[in-house]
Amino acid sequence: MFGLFKKKKPLGKSEEEKRAEALSLTKKVQFMPIKISEVEQLLDADNRAVLEFEPVNYYATKNSYLLCVFYYEPDYSEIYMRFEYRVDDLARSKSRFYPIDKLLMRDILRKFGVNIKIDN
Repeated sequence: MFGLFKKKKPLGKSEEEKRAEALSLTKKVQFMPIKISEVEQLLDADNRAVLEFEPVNYYATKNSYLLCVFYYEPDYSEIYMRFEYRVDDLARSKSRFYPIDKLLMRDILRKFGVNIKIDN
């Protein structure tokens, strides 16, 4: 009975996960809900497929959405993105980390009306 309340030990993180989570900045945007398996299938074929995802206003659809979290350096030299399927603000499933370039991040954020200054 007392084992019921024990905290579960987290599974070991990959080197890519550790590296991404160690980056200094994060940015979050939301898309219409899509299953994580579909997201990974699309992004494995072409990571620019994220540009086809439909942006959503968090306050309009809090009950279910796809959260995209960017982990990056201030100079955009290293960027990772990860998707989470969320229901009632709780993560139900997560994708793996995807390394992307600053041009793709800029294009994704433009869909939300956010412009970032990048030097080519």
